[in-house]
Amino acid sequence: MNNQLHEKTDQMNMDTSIRVHVSLLNSLMTLAGELVLSRNQLLQTIASTDFHNVGVVGQRIDMITSELQEAIMLTRMQPIGNVFSKFPRVVRDLAKMLEKTVDLEIIGQDVELDKTIIEAISDPLTHLIRNSVDHGVELPSERQKIGKPASGRVVLRAFHEAGQVVIEISDDGKGLDGEALATSAVSKGLITAEHAQAMSEKEKINLIFLPGFSTAEKVTDVSGRGVGMDVVKTNLDKLGGHIDIISELNCGTTVSVKLPLTLAIIPCQIIMTGDERYAIPQVNLEELLRIPAHQIKERIERVGDAEVVRLRGNLLPLIRLADVIGIERTYFDPADNKAKADRRERISDRRGRVSPAFGSESQSIQTENVQGSGKSRSRSIADRRHSPMSALNIVVVSTGTMRYGLIVDQLLDSEEIVIKPLGIHLQGCKGYAGATIMGDGRIALILDVSNLARMAGLVALDGTDRASEVAMSAAETQRMSNERQSLLLFRSSEQEQFAVNLGLVDRIEKINRSKIEDLGGKRVMQYRGGSLPLICIHDAAMVQALADREDLLVIVFNYGSKAVGLLAVGPIDALELNVAIDNVTLKQTGIQGSAIINGHTTMLVDVPELIGSIFSEWIDDSQEFLLDGQETSFASSPEAR
Repeated sequence: MNNQLHEKTDQMNMDTSIRVHVSLLNSLMTLAGELVLSRNQLLQTIASTDFHNVGVVGQRIDMITSELQEAIMLTRMQPIGNVFSKFPRVVRDLAKMLEKTVDLEIIGQDVELDKTIIEAISDPLTHLIRNSVDHGVELPSERQKIGKPASGRVVLRAFHEAGQVVIEISDDGKGLDGEALATSAVSKGLITAEHAQAMSEKEKINLIFLPGFSTAEKVTDVSGRGVGMDVVKTNLDKLGGHIDIISELNCGTTVSVKLPLTLAIIPCQIIMTGDERYAIPQVNLEELLRIPAHQIKERIERVGDAEVVRLRGNLLPLIRLADVIGIERTYFDPADNKAKADRRERISDRRGRVSPAFGSESQSIQTENVQGSGKSRSRSIADRRHSPMSALNIVVVSTGTMRYGLIVDQLLDSEEIVIKPLGIHLQGCKGYAGATIMGDGRIALILDVSNLARMAGLVALDGTDRASEVAMSAAETQRMSNERQSLLLFRSSEQEQFAVNLGLVDRIEKINRSKIEDLGGKRVMQYRGGSLPLICIHDAAMVQALADREDLLVIVFNYGSKAVGLLAVGPIDALELNVAIDNVTLKQTGIQGSAIINGHTTMLVDVPELIGSIFSEWIDDSQEFLLDGQETSFASSPEAR
């Protein structure tokens, strides 16, 4: 009995102790001494009423405090290899029990994490590893049938990324079947058939995070016990982590877990709604968005019961923080520096575009019920938004499978905060992950963006008609943007402007007309130890002759294995733009068409055709010219097609 008690005591001591290098302790002692000196200097400055040095002393204390904070955080850091070291045996024993052959590769054992996080992720990582071996890797006979090696492969990798630690568990197994997951979820009553039909492939895979969801056909010691990925996700959410799954059928699955370096001090974005400040962890923060008042009508619309904003070709669902946490809607009036009541029922003020969640055509609400009268009246389509105070401040956040915009009154500074646990009376509030004390002594609650999405009842929009329409529009815009062309503008005569594809130009030389020689019926000039044949556009096309100037330009092109110079005059200019090409009006030999550029009608030179028409004996080299990796012709813009 005494031996068991001693063993238990030793185990507790091991869990609550940590090894710290002596050099780190020396650094902490040095910083503590510096802090004492700065404190004495501050007290002396205050006592002498000489406040000129207060700023300098404050900066010194701030610097020492930051260094002390970093050093203390290092004392809590431990290599993640302490957790990874047990997985080779876990994989070996489980593979033997399942009659599989699995090789485990571990990368990044030296990556360090806070001791608290390392202890908390041990069980979730074990579950993910067991899932990869049990559900992911197939039996050797099945793998050989589809051309895979009999031995499966699981890779456990840890690395730093954007101030976080990322842990990836990858396998080369059968992957996840989104359709099968959706069918199973519908049969279990977890989602409706209509909802499943509108879901994207990514959302169907993420159904595995639903509580009680399991793909196991029978209950065993390994799986099918009702304790699934939802427990893993819940535990990671408590740590401020994020889990994501990327899977390809018959190729494998990668589970990515992102974790903060420490739970003690985290960077946050401070926002304000009503008269209260709140903190949003930067691990959940993607971007800050401010929509000016005059753009709200165009950018905010409705999809089903959700208000959404168009953001770079995607529909982003919006929720008001005030509505979710149950306080009065307000907006910040910069004129009075006060929060005032917001009487708008909808963000879009009932005049934005309306789109259904499933199927039917888009509609526009043009009438409203007058309160207390039971009558409807027409609304003016004129946009009344013009004041800067009507602008929307949106915090774009992501949490696992959901990405949404949180509408707040004000966006304040970004700060590093110390996390304090919630009191007993607030632990039932699901929208908060903790609290912190601000510089002025007031309390700010830390928002749990994952639970806020659940409380608001957000649904994904990827499968809706309007989302597809917006995505197609964005794709078309991107395609048009990709068709921007780099052009070199120049002149041949004084009046006519020409352009060539800049990608074809090898170099541009300035020469004097006296350097041009007429030999054998051809124009040439001495160029890099040899002779460079020269051509003019009017040699092949019906355009005006080359301007009679002493100073000329030679635009050099490589035509196959030969170099050719095109005589021109300035001014020259290089620019990138979309052009609507007229392929009919001025098209002729050597001229592909025309376009209006900078207010001038510009003829677009077809360089391969121009050279080929003048030097027909070189025609065999034209194929090499066309295959040299450069674009040889102008792409017509959609307007010209």
